[in-house]
Amino acid sequence: MKDVTTMEDNIVNFIFDSIFSKSLRPGVKLSESVLAKEFNISRDTVRKAFSKLQNMGIITYKKNQGYFVTIVSKQDTLDIFETRNIIEAGVITSVIQKFSERKIDLSLLRTEVETEKFFKISLRNGEYVKSSCDFHLNLALLSGNDFLINALKPLIPLSILAALVYEDENTHFCSYDEHAQLIKAIESNNIDYAKSIMNTHLHHCVDVLNFNEK
Repeated sequence: MKDVTTMEDNIVNFIFDSIFSKSLRPGVKLSESVLAKEFNISRDTVRKAFSKLQNMGIITYKKNQGYFVTIVSKQDTLDIFETRNIIEAGVITSVIQKFSERKIDLSLLRTEVETEKFFKISLRNGEYVKSSCDFHLNLALLSGNDFLINALKPLIPLSILAALVYEDENTHFCSYDEHAQLIKAIESNNIDYAKSIMNTHLHHCVDVLNFNEK
C-alpha cells in the first residue's frame, strides 16, 4: 500500500521543480487527471497535493475552472521580497551564531555557488535558476530553525513565478557573485554587515525585474 502523504509530497515537489525549470509558467492550468495518470495515483491524492500548494500560494483555484499556477502582481512581488528580507535576516543571524560556534560547515554553500556559476556560463537557465534558489534554501537549512525554513520554502518558488512574469532578459545580473559575497560576510562573524549584504542582494533581485512587462 502506497504512503498517501509521500505521494502528495511527490506531487508538490514535482510542481516546485517544474516551476524552477520554467516548464510550468504563471497562469497554466493544472490537470488532476493527467497527474493522477502520470504518478499512478488517485485524483483525490492529487487534490490533496493541490490543496497544500494552494495554501502556500503557489497555485490558485477558480470555481468551475480548476487549478492554475499563480500569477503574481507587481505588489505581490514587492511583498514577497519584503517578507523574504525579514525571514532571511533571521536566517543570517542564526547561521552566523552557529558558524562562530563551529557548529556548521559552509562548504556546501561554496559548492552551490560554483554550480550556479557553471550553469550560468553554460546557458543552462532552468538549472541556473534552481541552483540560485537552492543556495537560499541550503542557507536556511544551516540555521537548523524549522520555522524559518518552512516560512521561506514557499516564498522561493513564488519569487521564481515573479521572475517568469517580469524578468528583463537584457539584464546581466549574476546572483552567484552576490552569493559568494554573502559567504564571506558570514565568515566575518559580523551579523549587521551580513544582513546588509543579504538586504542588498534581495533588492537587486527586484531591481532587475521589469514591471512594464505583461
